[in-house]
Amino acid sequence: MLQPASTQRHPFVSLLLLLLLMFAGAVVFMLIAFIAVIAIYGMKEMVNASTGMASSIEIIKLLQLFISTGMFVVPALFFARLESTDWISYLKLKGFPLILLLLTFLIMLSSGPMLELSAELNKSMKLPAFLKGLEEWMLGKELEMAEMTKQLLKMNTMGVLAFNILMLAIIPALGEELIFRGCLQKIFARWTGNKHIAIWVTAIVFSAIHVQFYGFLPRMLLGALFGYLLIWSETIWIPILAHFLNNAVAVMTAYVYQRQGISLDKLDQPDPVAFYVYILSFIACSGLIWIFYTTSLKYGLSFSRRTDGSGLD
Repeated sequence: MLQPASTQRHPFVSLLLLLLLMFAGAVVFMLIAFIAVIAIYGMKEMVNASTGMASSIEIIKLLQLFISTGMFVVPALFFARLESTDWISYLKLKGFPLILLLLTFLIMLSSGPMLELSAELNKSMKLPAFLKGLEEWMLGKELEMAEMTKQLLKMNTMGVLAFNILMLAIIPALGEELIFRGCLQKIFARWTGNKHIAIWVTAIVFSAIHVQFYGFLPRMLLGALFGYLLIWSETIWIPILAHFLNNAVAVMTAYVYQRQGISLDKLDQPDPVAFYVYILSFIACSGLIWIFYTTSLKYGLSFSRRTDGSGLD
C-alpha cells in the first residue's frame, strides 16, 4: 500500500507515480469523454473522434476539456494526497496578499513585448544541415498545431468565448500549474536539492510537452517565471493566475480579431515595434519581478534566499 509523505519515497519513484497517475487519468477521462460524445452526438461521431476524424470542432473541444482535466487536474490532487497527509499544504493552496495579485497582473502585462521578441528569435533558429529531416518534421508539427489552435479559437458568440476561456485558459492554468509547479517542480527540488535547478528543469519539460518547437523559448521562460512566482509567494494561486492571464489574453484577442473581421493568422504575426519597446519591456518586467520578490520577503512568504534545497516540504 502506498504510504503518504513524499520523504519516504525516492524522487524517481514519486516521478513514476505522477506519470502513472497522469496516464491513468487521461485514459479514464477519455473514456468518459467518448461516453459523453455518444450521448450527445451519437455512436458514429464517437467512432470518427476515436480515429481522429471528428466532423465537428465542438467534439474536439469536448475531448480536449475532458482529457486536460483527467491528465492534469485530477492526477495532481491524487498525487498530492499520496505524497502528503496535508495535500492542501503540499500543493500550496493557500491565500496571499492582494498586492501580489496586482503585481502578477503587471508582470504579465509588461512581459508581452519581451516574450514576443523571444518567440521571434526562436522562430529564426536553424538546425544544422544534417538535421534537416528533424527540422522539417518539427516545422510540420508546428504548422499542424497552429492549424488546430486556429480551429479551436474560432468564436462567433459569447457562449463559445466563455467555453474557450474555460477550455484554453482556466483548465490549463489550473491543471498544468498543479502538475508542473505543484508536483513536478517539488519532485525535482527534492531530487537535486536546489530549487533553481528544479524551476528550470520543470520549465524545460513544461515547454517540451506542448510539442511546439518554434515556441519553445518563450514557453520555457514563462514556465521559469511561474516557478519563481510560486517559490517567492509560496502559493500555487499566483502562477495559476499568471498562466490564466497569458492564455486568456490570447483567447480574448482572437475573439476581438474575429469580431473585427481580422484573420486569425495575425495572431502569429505581431505588429513590428521599435527595439526600445523590447528594452522597456525587459526593464519594466525585471523591476516588477524584483518588487514582487521584495514584497514577498516583506510578508515573510519567500524561501529566505535558500538555494540549497533545505527545508523542503
